[in-house]
Amino acid sequence: MITAPVRDKAWGEAWQGGDVEPEEGPESVGDDRVVVAVDAEDTPWCSTGVELVADRLFSLGASAVSELAGDGGPLRLVADLPARALDRLDGPYEVLEHDPSWNDAWRDHATAVPVGDRLLLRPEWVTADPTDAGRVEIVLDAAHAFGSGSHPTTRLCLEVLEGLGAELAGARVLDVGSGTGVLGVAALVLGAGSLVAVDVDPAAVAATGRTAELNGVSDRVVEVSSRPVADVTADHGPFDVVLANLLIPIIETLGPELAAAVAPGGRLILSGLLADPSLGQVDRALAAIGVDSGASNELDRDGWAAVVAV
Repeated sequence: MITAPVRDKAWGEAWQGGDVEPEEGPESVGDDRVVVAVDAEDTPWCSTGVELVADRLFSLGASAVSELAGDGGPLRLVADLPARALDRLDGPYEVLEHDPSWNDAWRDHATAVPVGDRLLLRPEWVTADPTDAGRVEIVLDAAHAFGSGSHPTTRLCLEVLEGLGAELAGARVLDVGSGTGVLGVAALVLGAGSLVAVDVDPAAVAATGRTAELNGVSDRVVEVSSRPVADVTADHGPFDVVLANLLIPIIETLGPELAAAVAPGGRLILSGLLADPSLGQVDRALAAIGVDSGASNELDRDGWAAVVAV
């Protein structure tokens, strides 16, 4: 998922047709990692619970997030982050530790992740388990910004793509809030004809290009950029499949543009939605794109939902 929408994917700032300028971390901090404690309540980028705060941290590059109960104070989440991501933590936080030796230590614990019936998400430095032989690999360079792609919303979107089967063959795909590019690249690996990917975070744009290279599909990537959805749709025409693994505020902001980006008979796949019916996020997402619930299919996992508008 992306960071500013998602990429999150995307996670804290509304993507307002390009009006939000992406923030870049200071170059001087490189890839050093820090441990931070973040208040899980009263943050400007999350109003719906601890899960979204944790997802914001994962979207910024955390390899692990844990809860830290205060003495009568608010719940805090503790995570390790690339130091260069701190300027995108727009809520209150405290740096607990800073140790450059952690830069790559978390890689030792990374694993390949089976998804659905056929797919396998494999960090490029990980050797696949023999039991996963026969699965279609999506190779990731998830070292710096966006994690392993194993978040429930990513998995839900990948399962939808896998389920499209022959319908995906030759399809023109738009990935909004591309993050690592795992969704759009997976679509290409599964047979889509072309990909346009957009994300407001420059790191995501670079990561998407890298993921395409790792999987040998760069020749079918038409554009990877930070341009607004409306602009790429105007230039490339509507798409057969539109992927939007965002959060509900961004989906509501981009709703009309997302709907307009889908070709007649195409599919719009939305995720980043909390599945709890009492929150109404699925209904809000459908309303944002002007689709009735009867014209959609919903999947959910671990408290998150994906919706396919048909």
